[in-house]
Amino acid sequence: MEHQAALNACAEIVQRGDPDRLRAVLAAPLEARAVLLPIYAFNVEGARAPWVTEEPMIAEMRLAWWREARRS
Repeated sequence: MEHQAALNACAEIVQRGDPDRLRAVLAAPLEARAVLLPIYAFNVEGARAPWVTEEPMIAEMRLAWWREARRS
């Protein structure tokens, strides 16, 4: 269940940041979605990290969270 919640969170990030890419993911087979959604969510977050805050440390922390989430 935790895995599905993480995929849903990734889908929400992609929907907000790149809705066209979300539509493409939804056309993919179910097995591929579990791989694609985290990659695309990371892309959205990584691309916007410099503009989310004026503090470089906060932007680095956001990217570090993704790095740690990938390991779990």
